[in-house]
Amino acid sequence: MRIAALLAVSALLPACGNFNQSFCTLEARASVQVRVVDARGTLQRDARVTFTLDGGPEQRALCNGSEQAQGNCDSWVTGYEQAGAYVITATSADGQRTARQSVSVGEDECHVQGQSVTLTLPD
Repeated sequence: MRIAALLAVSALLPACGNFNQSFCTLEARASVQVRVVDARGTLQRDARVTFTLDGGPEQRALCNGSEQAQGNCDSWVTGYEQAGAYVITATSADGQRTARQSVSVGEDECHVQGQSVTLTLPD
């Protein structure tokens, strides 16, 4: 009998409107994850990747999501949990080839709605 009563009450609780619980996770999500390839699709692990956020100063993307050092990167991350308008630039190791892309990152009540970008360096 008690279980039935508890089930009945718990079924009504969401309808009460006084419960404003958020079920957000504690993870930090990447704002933009970036891969850099050449015209043949070969990963360019030694590229230099930078970005601006909302027209602010140029910043270095994080190599493999955590390191500031460039080189030997499978991917880059522009940072974590930062929504806004990004302009991402990849430059070849020799500085001769550049690719650029704009991307908008939104957010919900818990996290950014991360984007994935592949920049292709021209031949």
